[in-house]
Amino acid sequence: MLCEITGYDAFSLQPNSGAQGEYAGLVAIQRYHEANGDAHRNVCLIPSSAHGTNPASAAMVSMKVVVVGCDEQGNIDVEDLKAKIALHRDNLSCIMITYPSTHGVYEEAVQEVCELVHEPAAKCI
Repeated sequence: MLCEITGYDAFSLQPNSGAQGEYAGLVAIQRYHEANGDAHRNVCLIPSSAHGTNPASAAMVSMKVVVVGCDEQGNIDVEDLKAKIALHRDNLSCIMITYPSTHGVYEEAVQEVCELVHEPAAKCI
């Protein structure tokens, strides 16, 4: 009925708490990969600066958590990210970015981070 009223193809009554939103986003990403024949993509990159619920949410959807380091200013270490992407390229599903991070940092290289993650067909959440 809500699709009919709004004209949308799909509708969600997802709760708005952070962890529930993370979970819903991860499930959507899994379904995307499954629909594209990439159900094997199960690696979730999580920066060490991320909120503590991120690894728990990834574990709830059976993803393998791989931690990405941060630099001295608290930003995602782009070189470490590149190394982790190269290592997990064929199974990379997504990266979860807490924004601002738990260090209170707005990632200086967020656009580059997203571009790097998107290159091997992974998603950002």
